[in-house]
Amino acid sequence: MEFVPPALEELLPDLSRDEQLRLQKQSHERERIWKRTNKNKSPPLPPTFSERCMHICRQRDSFMVPHVHYALRHYNARHPGGEFDAVKPLMYCSVPFRGHPWFHVNFWARSRRTNKISRFFAEVHYRPPPLSSFDGSAIPVPIPTVELCTILEEPLSQYRSSYAFCTSSLDILHPKGSRKFVCGNDKHRIEQRLPRGSITTLFHGMPFTGS
Repeated sequence: MEFVPPALEELLPDLSRDEQLRLQKQSHERERIWKRTNKNKSPPLPPTFSERCMHICRQRDSFMVPHVHYALRHYNARHPGGEFDAVKPLMYCSVPFRGHPWFHVNFWARSRRTNKISRFFAEVHYRPPPLSSFDGSAIPVPIPTVELCTILEEPLSQYRSSYAFCTSSLDILHPKGSRKFVCGNDKHRIEQRLPRGSITTLFHGMPFTGS
């Protein structure tokens, strides 16, 4: 079944005050930048009224949600009675490391027990399938490995959004203590290993912005 995340208007009442303030701050910053660079233009339509925005939001969610599902499956298997369901992918960044594509992802998920929405950080990478799986009938699927999937407890201001290959503009919050994740836990060493131009993200704008 296709994953369909709720609209921002539906989510807002269920988000913590910390998350609401974070969204508000991002919105004000986007508006400030837009006004500075478009002084003689009319303000753009709100994202909820833009078909283009909705299309891009669906694209970004469809791309990121497999990583989210792999991560939550890993988390739920290790927390019986404390399982979560995916609500909304937020941001991701990817880089080749040790010969595999690695992803750092932030997303919202809802507790099945308390109904509370929490922000998660996940690190997922993919290994190529074994040669025996190439039988010509279907394209073999890369094998996901979840190194870490953890709740980012509030206040969110305690976490860094700039870590190794993840730039602060992407607003991907990372757990405290770099040893908690593998790719990027030694900033200087990882930067030396990464080829120039290898860091990728298809979507540079914040969630709900259609960019």
